Amino acid sequence: MGSKRRRIAAIGAGALGCGLIAGFAPFVRYQADRAADGYGASLTIEQVRPTWAGISLKGVDVRLRGAPSVAIRLDEIAVALGFSGRRVAMYGGTVSAVGPREAILHELETWRAGQPPGRAGAAPREGGGSTELEGLKVVWTDRADSPKESLSATGVYLSRAQGRTSISAHEAMLSLGRAAFSVREGRLVLVREQARYQVSELAAAAIDAEVALPEVEPEAQVAPERGGSTRPVQVKTAAEPGDGYRAGQDRGAAFREAIVRAARMIDLALGEGAKVEVAGVTARLKRKAEMLNLGPGSLAVRREAGSLVVELSPGEAAIATTGADAQQALNFRLRVPISDAKETPQEIVADVQGGPIWLSTLGVHEGDMGLFDVARTSIVSRARVVLSADGQTLGVDGEGRLKNLSLRSTALADEPIAGLDLAWRAKANGKLDGSKLVAEDAEIDLGALRLIARGEYEHAGASHRVRGSFEVPLSACQSMLDSVPKGVVAKLHGMRLAGSFGIEGKLRFDTANLDRTFALDWGISNTCRVTEMPPELSVDRFKRAFRRLVYGPRRQRVEIESGPGTAEWVPYEDISRFMEVAVLTTEDGGFHRHHGFDEEAIKNSIRENLRKRRFVRGASTVSMQLAKNLYLERTKSVARKLQETLLTMYLEQELTKEQIMELYLNVVEFGPLVYGIGAAARHYFNASAAQLSLGQALYIGSILPNPSVQHFNASGEVTPTWSGYLRKLMQIAHRRRRISDEELEKGLQETVVRGSPAPHLAPRPPTGDGSEAVDERPEEEQGGAWVAP
Repeated sequence: MGSKRRRIAAIGAGALGCGLIAGFAPFVRYQADRAADGYGASLTIEQVRPTWAGISLKGVDVRLRGAPSVAIRLDEIAVALGFSGRRVAMYGGTVSAVGPREAILHELETWRAGQPPGRAGAAPREGGGSTELEGLKVVWTDRADSPKESLSATGVYLSRAQGRTSISAHEAMLSLGRAAFSVREGRLVLVREQARYQVSELAAAAIDAEVALPEVEPEAQVAPERGGSTRPVQVKTAAEPGDGYRAGQDRGAAFREAIVRAARMIDLALGEGAKVEVAGVTARLKRKAEMLNLGPGSLAVRREAGSLVVELSPGEAAIATTGADAQQALNFRLRVPISDAKETPQEIVADVQGGPIWLSTLGVHEGDMGLFDVARTSIVSRARVVLSADGQTLGVDGEGRLKNLSLRSTALADEPIAGLDLAWRAKANGKLDGSKLVAEDAEIDLGALRLIARGEYEHAGASHRVRGSFEVPLSACQSMLDSVPKGVVAKLHGMRLAGSFGIEGKLRFDTANLDRTFALDWGISNTCRVTEMPPELSVDRFKRAFRRLVYGPRRQRVEIESGPGTAEWVPYEDISRFMEVAVLTTEDGGFHRHHGFDEEAIKNSIRENLRKRRFVRGASTVSMQLAKNLYLERTKSVARKLQETLLTMYLEQELTKEQIMELYLNVVEFGPLVYGIGAAARHYFNASAAQLSLGQALYIGSILPNPSVQHFNASGEVTPTWSGYLRKLMQIAHRRRRISDEELEKGLQETVVRGSPAPHLAPRPPTGDGSEAVDERPEEEQGGAWVAP
């Protein structure tokens, strides 16, 4: 009887155990669903298993209500119960989301708002317990195909216990438009204070940022059309006052408000005594193929007297390693007010203080932005930038110096520039809407070469007003030349100067009425003279045959022979006098008055370029063009212009005007591989240089700015439009007393024909009254690359 009872008990116990086992998984799923529902989520669990310590859930999918774009997959959740409370550990898995950043954030906010009050981010119940998450991966992209913004994090670890949450990640990468950030071994500690979490500690082994700078939009190009005329492909109209302009007045206030709002959000997130320090911050600025590296440096964030202070010190660790005798840290410090208290200054202040420090210590690499020898280049800065309390005005006050700067830049020079010593100081302020800029004092020093400027700029609608002064203090010419890096004056090695140079000037204009307001005046003290010139640059070599490199039709370099005694050389006395008339009429009306530089032409050039708001007109003289043709390449750079200036001064010093004109007419380009007036007269008219008529000479002179474009029709005659232009030039030459009445009358009867030594004569066509000015060409024809209709 007893054994029977034991068998019945065993069977009952077994049945009960089977029942418990059979109902275990559904019970756990039910309880898990209830818990998840309290957090605004739903669960799908692939497998439930009991363990010695509690429960193991595997293959858990989590969906958040209101956030359909977010998917959470957890490999395993282990729940253990003990005397110290419940411990939840999650191992492995992925949190993924696809969708625009704003949409994802809106979904998460919707999910958070849908939870019961106090539930979102709730702390563990009193009595203990903890939550841990290990090995999680986080992935977000703004779209499934070819994303432009993304976030990924691996090795994510989270631990939460007793109101303290610690989050870390092995590596995290964030890409937002032009900016990308990566964090290695990041750690964030949050402490629950007054029903919300605040940052107690933020640290990382390394933070790297890469920012792609916006590219500068190219200016409108001038495209040739049939007949040789040109028109800009794109015309930019002047800005008119309107809603967009008025909106710009609020740009500064909005900019300041955004900075202050961000600072207050950071302050709100920081706990009392929070520690935010990162030792390995690096940054890269990119523009196309160019790059600038900075760092590693240290980053610190702290509160200070009602303000949030952010400090960045690149190269601090490197200085500590090499010693601080030769270098001092360069500190970037930003102070943003977070309190409205009267005792708290409301300006946003940025300081860049420190140095000397080598660029290599700052993290700049060889080749960055064309820089080289960065380990020998030092920088010093004492500068402050202040954004006013109303956000309308930005002020700059400071000074700095770059010593032994070396760089490669085709915009500056063809040769590498090494050993540049550049100092600057500035005190200026301006409206952030662009309406006003005042430079109280600005100076750039390049050794003995100093430029000082003061002035004011105002902008209102279509009007741009400028009033200012500039000065290059008197200094020895040789000292100025010695101050310029050798790469900038590479072709002038061995030139020696005597005398001194200085200039003072004033500029005033209003683009709304340039004809009445434009005023540019200067006074020059110039006694510079060339006392020594290397043999390869001496004008003596041009008194006999010499060889030089020119450009062919496909811009290939070709060596040709020039100079007295060569086949193509034409002495001055054997050139038709109309050829000089043509050059003086079309290229350089003040040739016999100036000493290489036409001050009036320079002023007119500046005024017209301001009027068109782009380069449409140059002020190059015959002497300047000769210097360029004899000595320099066709590249456009600061170095070429500076060397052209000094070589022009030398040619004017050593040669007579007749010698300059003779050289010019024998070396200048008149067409593809047509160099010199002898070749041009034969090429176009099958004539000698002495035989050229007024019309023929003016045609040859008129194509000098763009000799690759010709103006003959199918019969060989000059096109009617261009013929009309040549007649205008004749009228101008006559008005300037360069041709007689008889020469004008005969010229007006000419029809210029290609290949014909003698022009065809016909009755004089109707013309204007001769009041046309040479500057009244179509706008596309003026400047260094104009071509007439």
